[in-house]
Order: sequence, then C-alpha cells, then structure tokens
Amino acid sequence: MATKVLLIEDDASFRKAVGDVLADEGYTVFQAPSGKAGIVAAQKELPDLVILDLIMPGIKGLEVCQVLKQDIQTANIPLIILTGNDKEGQDIACLDMGADDYLTKPVKSARLLAYVRALLRRTEGEERAEPPASIEVGGMSLDYARKLVKLAGKEYQHLTPKEFELLYFLAKRTPSPTERAEVYLKVWGVEAPSEGALKTVEVHVRRIRLKLGWKSDQWLVSVSGRGYALIPPK
Repeated sequence: MATKVLLIEDDASFRKAVGDVLADEGYTVFQAPSGKAGIVAAQKELPDLVILDLIMPGIKGLEVCQVLKQDIQTANIPLIILTGNDKEGQDIACLDMGADDYLTKPVKSARLLAYVRALLRRTEGEERAEPPASIEVGGMSLDYARKLVKLAGKEYQHLTPKEFELLYFLAKRTPSPTERAEVYLKVWGVEAPSEGALKTVEVHVRRIRLKLGWKSDQWLVSVSGRGYALIPPK
C-alpha cells in the first residue's frame, strides 16, 4: 500500500508543486486548502505523514498542529511545518507544540523529500520495535504510553511530546552525558541542520526543568563540553 501524505497549504500553486514532487516519488497525496479542511482530512484519511503550512486564513497552522497532536487518532502522525515566515522563536514554538520538523520556504525538493523519508523511516522503525517500556530512575518513573512523569508523590503530565521524549532518552542513558547533536538526532530523528536547531535542545531542557521544578544542578544536569545528563540526586 502506498504511503499517504497529507499536504495542508492554502497557496494553490505551491500546493500543486509540492504535491507533484511527492506524487513523483510514489506517495499518495491528499491536499487540503485550509486548516479546517486539513483537520477533517487528517482525521478521515489517517495519513502516514502531514506537511502543514503555518500561515493560512482562518485556523492557523500552529492551531492545526495542536488539534492533531491532542487527538488520539492523529497524535502520532509525524508532522512537518513548512512556512515562509521564519520569525525568531517560531521554530521552537512549533516543535514545542509537537511538530517533528520545521522547514522554511523556499525549500528545495530534495531537502523536503529527505526530511519526509527520514520521518517515515523513524515511524516505521518505531512500529516494528517493541513498545517503549516504562522506566524508573532514582525514584522518578516515566510512563511512556501515557507520557507521564511521577516524582516525589506527584504526577506531571504537562510535558510536550518532545520534552517527554528528551527526558526519556536521557533517562535511558543515566548517568552518562549526551552531546546536543546526538540528543537532536535521537529525539528529532534527523541530524541538526543548524546551530539554531541545537539551541532548540537547550530550550527544551530549560522548559523541562521549569515544569518539573528542577534547578540547573538537579536531575537534568549540564555537563560542560559534553551536553546533558540525567543524574538522580543522592
């Protein structure tokens, strides 16, 4: 069965151009001209991947992303944000909302296809593998299925998908440190395209600390020249 890709884009000419590129690669392409139509199409077709424009009339791309990531039917569908408005911090907002990647227009066809293939490979690998288990580290438990953190008698379920993935990844490696580039590769599924992408890791670390009430020398520790490590307090 052909891989299904949903393209949500209000610019008809750009939508056709990208759709043709994807179709030429053998993907079955569904197109939606608005955010509202995109949500309906995603819930109906359950595509293998979504490519979403950020700036659209009506429901904006970030809102569409939020709806899809909060719907149990579509939450695990990989999603690429594609936008021509690359303002400061926008990429981080999109990644925090659950987007898997963020590309700016104009984008070369080869680059877009590379990201599409990388995300699909990662998703296929996750489906073939055994479901990730819940783990416990130093009195903290991480329930992967529910994306739930339990610590000191409290439950925390307000981490974004990427924040939980990052914490879970470091927990599996505790107490060994991991460089930012490897964190990005393992958690986002592709090599970091820029220094800005690596700073996204730093932002996610700060937000995890804030949400779990950790100081910078507690649990999620910065290791000079070596990235980050999850080290339970003694």
